[in-house]
Amino acid sequence: MSAREPATVGSAWSLITVVASQAVVVTGVLYYFGWAYASAYYQHFGVDLRLLGFSTQDYVLRSLNGGFRPAVVALFITMVLFAARRLPEWHAIRRRRPRRVLRMWVAATCATGAAITVLVAAVMFIRLPESTPAGITSALGLWLPVMLIAGVALLGYSNALRIRHRALLGIRARNADSDTATLRINMAAFIALALIGCLWAVGSYAHREGTATAQQAENQHFHHYPSVMIFSIDRLGIEGPGTVTGHIDHPDERYKWVYSGVWLLARTPDRYILLPQQWKATRDRVFVIPDNDTIRIDIARTPN
Repeated sequence: MSAREPATVGSAWSLITVVASQAVVVTGVLYYFGWAYASAYYQHFGVDLRLLGFSTQDYVLRSLNGGFRPAVVALFITMVLFAARRLPEWHAIRRRRPRRVLRMWVAATCATGAAITVLVAAVMFIRLPESTPAGITSALGLWLPVMLIAGVALLGYSNALRIRHRALLGIRARNADSDTATLRINMAAFIALALIGCLWAVGSYAHREGTATAQQAENQHFHHYPSVMIFSIDRLGIEGPGTVTGHIDHPDERYKWVYSGVWLLARTPDRYILLPQQWKATRDRVFVIPDNDTIRIDIARTPN
């Protein structure tokens, strides 16, 4: 084996390790997004997620459609910012006083980042009155984490400029070890705050999307939900706007009661979650029907 082969194997193993760690992080974010989305969606119907018993795979799959657009936007913004990261240096080099220009960039990014971060922290401790419109509360829940990420990113970028151009900026460290430790602590704090902001933004956006999707389904009268017909040996308490109850008198028929005008909201291994056709939030009930041999469920596709 040549000397190059162990290096190649080590590089490949490092690449695999990085990809695996990134996959774990992405899976965790998708799981969190799917959980927040499903929680808000079913909360609109008054259904607790613990009743549904979704698995990790279910949450990850539910996050794909809703998380695709913000992921693309975030990646695009990251690419643009990465391409523009040399702008202060480019601007300073083309000026007669590069030190002064670069100091202005450092001061501007640091002051802007600090102002945004302090503003977010101040708003977080303000208790909004109960009469605050839901739209304002939802907007704050979405934009505050984005502002936190932006503020922390500017602070981190200002810190990176200080590290990269210490000599040009005229920074003299009295204790190199102490200065390096301080910079590492600052960067660790910035990264932690950025991660908190990312999780906060993901959760807020997922909650907003889940609520909006549930409200849209209600406004559209659940036309894309499967229609359900229930046959039962015993009479069930399925009553609501749009539901129809029928009795089967034939002596050879096992199921004596039939219910129609019902939508299928969700299904678990042992139960069905059903809605009356004209269901309205805060007015109508959600039906939980056990899946056993006393019940037969017929599902039909709803015409568009």
